[in-house]
Amino acid sequence: MHAPAATFVKSRLLVLALSLAATLGGAFAQSALTVACDKPDGVYATGQQAVFTVSRSDAAETAPVATVKILRNNREPVLTETIPGSEATHSIRFTPPADGWYHCTVTLPGGDEKKPAASTGVVFNPDAYVPSMPAPDDFDAFWAAQKAKLAAEKAVPVVVPLTPEQKLVEEANPDHRAKIESLEKQGFTVSNVTIPCVDVRPVEGYFASPPPSGKERRPAILLFHAAGVDGGWCRASAVSALNYAQKFNALVLDMNAHGMLNGQPQPYYDALAKGELLGYQSQGRDSREHFYFLGMFLRLMRGIDFLCTRPDWDGKHLVCIGISQGGAQTLAAAGLDPRVSAAVATVPGMCDITGLAAGKPAGWPGIGDGKLDDEKTKQALATVRYFDAVNFCARSKAETLVTVGFADTTCSAPGVFTAYNQLKPSKRIITVPDKGHHALSSPTAALSEQYNAFVLEHTKDR
Repeated sequence: MHAPAATFVKSRLLVLALSLAATLGGAFAQSALTVACDKPDGVYATGQQAVFTVSRSDAAETAPVATVKILRNNREPVLTETIPGSEATHSIRFTPPADGWYHCTVTLPGGDEKKPAASTGVVFNPDAYVPSMPAPDDFDAFWAAQKAKLAAEKAVPVVVPLTPEQKLVEEANPDHRAKIESLEKQGFTVSNVTIPCVDVRPVEGYFASPPPSGKERRPAILLFHAAGVDGGWCRASAVSALNYAQKFNALVLDMNAHGMLNGQPQPYYDALAKGELLGYQSQGRDSREHFYFLGMFLRLMRGIDFLCTRPDWDGKHLVCIGISQGGAQTLAAAGLDPRVSAAVATVPGMCDITGLAAGKPAGWPGIGDGKLDDEKTKQALATVRYFDAVNFCARSKAETLVTVGFADTTCSAPGVFTAYNQLKPSKRIITVPDKGHHALSSPTAALSEQYNAFVLEHTKDR
C-alpha cells in the first residue's frame, strides 16, 4: 500500500494525490498485482516521461503472464507489453505521443479488459483541456426563463415528521437507529420535506437541523446523490442529513434527485427503476424543454430557495455536496445561483457531455457513439449543451473542491478537467491516479478528512 501524498500548488489550486493499492476482483486478489505511476498526483507536463511500475507478490515461474496496455482516452492503444510471471517488478518508461489522458491497465489470461486486475492513469498538461463545444448563445436566457417560471409559481414547502413506517425503513440498520435516537435526544430534528415544482415531480428529501439556540443563524448544506433509482446510494437519508447537521452545526437538505418519496419499501424504488425512470438519462434528449435533467435542475433550484429563505440561515454559507450525478448537480447549482458559496464535486458527471464532437471521451451520460452528421446526434448535442457542467462552471462564483480519478472510465479525467478549467479561483482539485469511479464514490478516510476540512472551512466565518 502506498502512503497518501500531497502536493500544494499556488493560487489555491490543491492537488492531493492518494495512490492506494486496491483489490479489484478475484484475479487481482489472487495475483496481488498493482500498478503505479512515479508521480503521486499523476499529472505531467507536456513531453515529460512517466514511469509505470507493475508489482506482484506472487512472482514465480509458474505464475501467469500479465499484459500491460496503455490506452489514450481509454480506447486508443499506444503501448502493449507482456510481463513474465517470474518478474516481481517491471517498469515501463512512457513518453506520450500527445498531451491527454492515458489509462494503464494490467490483465491476466482470461481476464476482462474492461475490469483489469490493476490499473492507474496519468494526465499530461491538463490545463489544455477546453470545452468540446461552446455554450449556446441563449444559455443564460434559457435558464433565466426557467428561474422566472419557478418564481411565478410560489412554492409552499411541506415539512412533516417521519411516519412510523418510514422510521422502520430508515432505522433497519441498528447503527442508524442508535444514531437517530441519540441525536433526537440531543434536540436535533429530521423531517420529510416536499416542495412543489413546475411541471415535474416535486422536491422530496430530508431536512435536518441542530437543536434550537435562541436567535442563532446557521450555515446550510445541500446534498445531492449519484445516478440510479433503486440503490441506497442514490436516495436521501435521514441519518446522512442528521450527521451533516451535527458535524457542521448546519441546516441540511438531503434531496432525492428524482423527486422520489423518502423511506419507502424497496418494491417502490424497483418499480420506478423498471418503469417511469428506466433509462432516464436519455429521456427527452431531443429537446431542451423535455430533457429529463431539466426537472432535476428545477428541483435543485427549489432546494436552494428552501434553505436560503429560512430565517435561521446565516445568509452567507451555502455548501453543495455531491458524487457523480450528484457532483453534476453540485456544479450546476453553483452556476445557477450565486448564493452557493462553496461546492464539493466528487467524480462529477455531465462534464463535457459533447466530447464526441471533438473526439474526446464524453462526460456521463454521454450521447452514444452516433455519427456527427446523424440527425439524432445533432439534436442531442444541441440539447445537452444547456445542461453541461462546463457551462455552469464558467458561471460559478463558488469556491470549489473537485475530485477526479485517473482510472475512472465513467466520469473520466478529460471531461472533469475541462469543467474544472472553466472554474474561477478559488478552486482545488484532488487527483487520484489509481482509483476508478466506484472506488471514489465511497471515499477513503483520508479523502473524507479532506472533504470535511473543506466544508468546515466554508461553513464558518473566516
